[in-house]
Amino acid sequence: MVYGSEAPAKLPKVKTEAEKALSAVNSLESLEIIGKLLYNAAVQPKEEKFRKIKLSNGKIKQTITDVPEALNLLLTWGWERETSDGEEFLTIPAGKYMSMKDVRAVEDQKNEARKQAHKETVAALRVKS
Repeated sequence: MVYGSEAPAKLPKVKTEAEKALSAVNSLESLEIIGKLLYNAAVQPKEEKFRKIKLSNGKIKQTITDVPEALNLLLTWGWERETSDGEEFLTIPAGKYMSMKDVRAVEDQKNEARKQAHKETVAALRVKS
């Protein structure tokens, strides 16, 4: 309810653990891979190959396993660590599904990372001149 010219108070948005974990990932390359993994899992949720990530895979190791924030993000979203035949995997447990909302959140974070990278490039160019 608004009285006179007073505007209603806006409460600050409280970030969820997943939102905090996502905002901690600044690697554009990691966000690209996470976006693809989530998209595939969201679009084809029953396809087993999209519900399991082999952590020793070269590209996955470089962009997720070796980037603690990226690995933490997937764990926060419900992926679980699993070992099978001496190999480590991240899997989406039965009954858990990724959503397009998650995919869009990664896209938004990618845009933020691009903006930040652009700002840093501009600042570096200004220092050189």
